[in-house]
Amino acid sequence: MNEVMQSLLSRRSIRSFQNKQVEEEKLQLVLQAAVLAPNGRNQEPWHFTVLQNAEILNKLDELVAGKGNTFFYHAPTLILVSIEEGNPYEQVNTACALTNMMQAAHALDLGSVWCNRINGNHEIDTKLTEYGVPVGYRVTGTLALGYCEGEYPSPREPKKGTINYIR
Repeated sequence: MNEVMQSLLSRRSIRSFQNKQVEEEKLQLVLQAAVLAPNGRNQEPWHFTVLQNAEILNKLDELVAGKGNTFFYHAPTLILVSIEEGNPYEQVNTACALTNMMQAAHALDLGSVWCNRINGNHEIDTKLTEYGVPVGYRVTGTLALGYCEGEYPSPREPKKGTINYIR
């Protein structure tokens, strides 16, 4: 099996991160994978906001999850994916960008997990410009990114009966 297929089949969501920041070179490769993701009508309606400042991350965590809780598992890097408001392809564009970032992260020996506590919460959306989200954009997904703490999760057994063949 080639390396690409091996990487695709072995990626898992990581919810426990080391207190070690992602190197700039790796971060840039993850972001390059994001901006080159497939997107509806090739509009590229997205914006990626990278948060790595611990104080700002803690403040955002408190806004989203409440004092003493976390929505991004204390990852050292959080990437907010936002889409131009009103874009008809926001869900698929977000999914493609996040999937590319998660696969790139795995290929670079980084852990990641798609976090859903912000997207669709318009009470929070309106407060995110102070976190670098441009006016006219709304957060549609977030990616926690960092190094896995502990053992990397083993492959899971996929649910049976999810594929039919009509030949």
